[in-house]
Amino acid sequence: MKQLMPFVVALLSLTGAAVCAQNISASTQPKPDAGRRVLAVAGREISAEQLEQMLAGNIRELGVKVAKQLSALELTERLSAARLARCEANLPAPDARRALIALADRASFLDPPTSEIPTITEPEPQAQHRMLALSEDYIEKAIHQLPNLYATRVTTSFQHNKKPLHWVGTESAIVRYRDGQEERPRVRTVPVGDGSGAGGMTTAGEFGPILYVALVDSAQGNLTWSHWEQGAASPEAVYRYAVIAGKSHYHVNGQYRGYHGEITVDPSNGTIRRLVLRADPEPNPPLLKADIVVEYGPVELGGKTYICPLKGIALSATWNRWWLNDVAFEQYHLYQANAQLLPGFAKVP
Repeated sequence: MKQLMPFVVALLSLTGAAVCAQNISASTQPKPDAGRRVLAVAGREISAEQLEQMLAGNIRELGVKVAKQLSALELTERLSAARLARCEANLPAPDARRALIALADRASFLDPPTSEIPTITEPEPQAQHRMLALSEDYIEKAIHQLPNLYATRVTTSFQHNKKPLHWVGTESAIVRYRDGQEERPRVRTVPVGDGSGAGGMTTAGEFGPILYVALVDSAQGNLTWSHWEQGAASPEAVYRYAVIAGKSHYHVNGQYRGYHGEITVDPSNGTIRRLVLRADPEPNPPLLKADIVVEYGPVELGGKTYICPLKGIALSATWNRWWLNDVAFEQYHLYQANAQLLPGFAKVP
């Protein structure tokens, strides 16, 4: 496998005014007084099924009222894509839909309901070895065979400080993937929201670097079988791992953090469908929480189907503030550089 570069988490400025990398330093963060509690974000616990039933009965409620109800809840299990879509269908108001996104995103690090986990026996070691070999081959070769493309990256941001977790803005930018390299977006639309903008941590490197880090680190970090999960078309294999800081390539705020997480694999072809990275607790770090989920799925481009990033979730926190950034990749297109001859210029032979 090619030389591994550290995966650097992209961090947004605390004021939300600009995007930067690894710029939240310990010196810029106030440290909690002795005995002061870290700001909590949890609410009343509710299962995925109970949430769906609740929203089915609230279809006539005002969006602001439903949003307030949702902000006071905490899911005990992850929402499947199908259940999330059904819940969203009952929420036409934008305030309520954004509150549902924040609720579902916080639960994205959890297991799905037990009833949704297929009762399939663990694969034999030889089958698991073949599955993981396919994944390594996919990351080494197939990911670089993506065509030149661009997509719209929509970031919906939430914050929890003196107020409960609430929406602070939505912005979009064009992200390009050309010649095997992801180009970070430079031009953004004017953000929509309360003007405070995004903050905390966001995802980056979804088109390659994060995949290398997860696969290589997990291979030396106690990669173990966990369970099956039901994918859109067929069951998918879930592995869990833990990586100590001394062997980590997860670069958060200027330091390599130990972390643990999950890798979800399509056993038929080795494609990565879901990644979870959760930074381990450390004494007095600038970020108490630095957790990421990235989800991948099929995208049709030029009559062919490719596996591309569809969604990213970044949850970060200091002792007195939480940030949640929901990233959606939309409107994929093939990238075609078109040259146009402007009036007054002669064509160069």
